[in-house]
Amino acid sequence: MAKKKLYEPLRFLKEEELSLWDTLVKASPQGSVYCYSWWLKAVGGDVRVLGYFDKGRLIAGMPLYFKKKFGFTICTMPKLTQTWGVVIEPLSGKRVKVASKEMSILKNFADALAKYKVFLQNLSPNLQNWLPFYWCGFKQTTRFTYVLDDLTDLEEIWKGFRENIRKDIRKAQKQEVTVDQCRFEDVFCVIEKTWQWQRLKPPYTKEYLSRLFSAAKQNNSGECFAARGGDQRVHAAVYLVWDSKRAYCLVGGSDHDLRNSGATSLLIWHLIQFAAQRSKVFDFEGSIIKPIERFFRAFGATQTPYNTIYKLPLYLEILQVVRGK
Repeated sequence: MAKKKLYEPLRFLKEEELSLWDTLVKASPQGSVYCYSWWLKAVGGDVRVLGYFDKGRLIAGMPLYFKKKFGFTICTMPKLTQTWGVVIEPLSGKRVKVASKEMSILKNFADALAKYKVFLQNLSPNLQNWLPFYWCGFKQTTRFTYVLDDLTDLEEIWKGFRENIRKDIRKAQKQEVTVDQCRFEDVFCVIEKTWQWQRLKPPYTKEYLSRLFSAAKQNNSGECFAARGGDQRVHAAVYLVWDSKRAYCLVGGSDHDLRNSGATSLLIWHLIQFAAQRSKVFDFEGSIIKPIERFFRAFGATQTPYNTIYKLPLYLEILQVVRGK
């Protein structure tokens, strides 16, 4: 597609500028493992970073994912990417100046992105301000994830578990269930079983998930784990990704026939301990499915909101309502 002309200080980054982008992602409160250039390349398709420059210096940016649908180009998010949004360098100074600077940056992005007929992005939980987007005609819905926001004291985290979680962990250990790193194929096999039990197919392909796993593994930011019984059957498996700020329970599943072994709780506890050596926060990646939400909450995790901002033509909004989405 032809690139739209964007007013300065905004422009799409060149390939050779992606190292500057990665430096910004690492420093920014809104930056996450999903924003690094290697992740953007792994998801494939038409992905670009819209950069914001101040006196020639990159101080903010936003990943954008384009695809053709409904007969025109839409700007949305790739699968298995929880949040993007505007990534801004740490702002310092008086509160009033910081607020004004943030407003100015966000307004520039909102003005430029208002040109797209269909737009959707999940903002980082560390960016609650979406007001400039509202002024440009965007709408918002609040989503939730569950997080353990301080991994420094594992003993306190253990105490914060609901008693049934601790009971399940002990039960699994007594049954000689163990947790170890595993092959990517082990995780995807369990994912397929989980969806098959619901008579559904996974919403992403094995090839797509494999690309994400390989990229994360190469960048020391991802690993697969499985909980196995004494007979080596996989009870549950999860793919974990992380950066220095936050670890994410990206995707996983369990064998429905072995769901009462307590293995899933033991697996999550192992992931938390593993993440504590690498990140500050553990993100369960929240779910609106009641049993899953209840399970995550039982680990003492805090419900954390984040904003989804979107822009749709009227007929698509009506279609969303009719379908109950």
